[in-house]
Amino acid sequence: MGNLQTALARARQEAHYSQDEVGAALGVSRSMISYWEAGSRTPNDRQLSGLARLYRVQLADLLAGREPTPARSELAGLMMRSNGGVDPGSAPGIHEFVRFLDRHAELAEMLSLPLHGWRQSPFVHRTEFSGKGDISRKAEEVRSHLRVGVGPIPEVEAICKPLGITLYHAPLGADLGKSPSGAFLNHPKVGFAILVNLDTTPGRRRFTIAHEIGHALFHSDEERVVVSQSGGSKEGFADEFAGEFLMPREGVRRFMEEWGMPPRIEDAADVIHVQRYFRVSWAMALVRLSRLNFITAETFGRHRNVGSVALAHSLGYPIDPDEIRQDASRWQIRRFPRSFLRMLRVAVLEGLMSVPTAAAFAGLAIPEVVQLLGYSRSDSEDERSNLEESSLDAEFGEYESSGVCKFACAA
Repeated sequence: MGNLQTALARARQEAHYSQDEVGAALGVSRSMISYWEAGSRTPNDRQLSGLARLYRVQLADLLAGREPTPARSELAGLMMRSNGGVDPGSAPGIHEFVRFLDRHAELAEMLSLPLHGWRQSPFVHRTEFSGKGDISRKAEEVRSHLRVGVGPIPEVEAICKPLGITLYHAPLGADLGKSPSGAFLNHPKVGFAILVNLDTTPGRRRFTIAHEIGHALFHSDEERVVVSQSGGSKEGFADEFAGEFLMPREGVRRFMEEWGMPPRIEDAADVIHVQRYFRVSWAMALVRLSRLNFITAETFGRHRNVGSVALAHSLGYPIDPDEIRQDASRWQIRRFPRSFLRMLRVAVLEGLMSVPTAAAFAGLAIPEVVQLLGYSRSDSEDERSNLEESSLDAEFGEYESSGVCKFACAA
């Protein structure tokens, strides 16, 4: 096998993965990765294939101990070099994003299903028309296309599909001074794709998605890759677009009037109501209200450090655990778009992949794929399922007694 151990260590280092991260991806311990790289143990064929996919190198290069060459165009490297470079701590998440997009394309090809991702935006944009008024107009055009009016966007993830955008979540680092909040990539097969940093709050993630939508729809003709980290005119454009897209002036003003708020908000509780209605972060709500001149500079400064989560809870709003502490491990299978999970499920059900193969293919744990198929549950899930089935029986009984589902039940 040549000097396999040296090739494994070199490929991992060049892919910017730690031994812990590789072990987690393959479902083995960090010590096992160390043994492989020391030559005291040898990975089996399935593990070698998984390592080659993870490191994005040719399996033949690993086996021969040669300097690895990229298996495909080095999109991850392109993203790492975009906008002056990205902190090495964000590298695993970026590699994971590109790997997912490649797998998404492979899976669609395997199932002979078309991918409907956009590769070119239907919205017109010229750099001469990038003033604040122009950006507001463009946000209105996109909202009109989606038919969402001037109210809150119900689920930012859901609107990506009608915009031809594939969405993926991965941890990139909590310090946004070093780590990107997200990225846009026009993938050669999948089309427009957005990466969102899981190490940020839910409200910040919504802003990131809207920001990257701005890049996708209005900068994709000039930029194949945009990593949202550094400043510049395009970043300023995307920030302004995201603000108007998520909190349109007319929608905010209408909400304030309907709730009986004054034209200039002073009470922190009123800011909470606006924030929760539009489902944005506390920081974005304050900044947006300030830019719209609905709060004064003094009010902005006074409310900067308000305990917004505690105040929202006291006002009766539900609190997402991610608002208090961000934990990417809680996401697991939710990192993937539903369209990909559906295709993965179909591939297994139709016998095109085994459960272990599907898990290795997608970078999931085997129990996650089993759960996706609905084959097995834990004790707590069984208990919850029994409660759900009992509730459904009662609901069907109610419909049957009223005659509403008599035909459906007979069928």
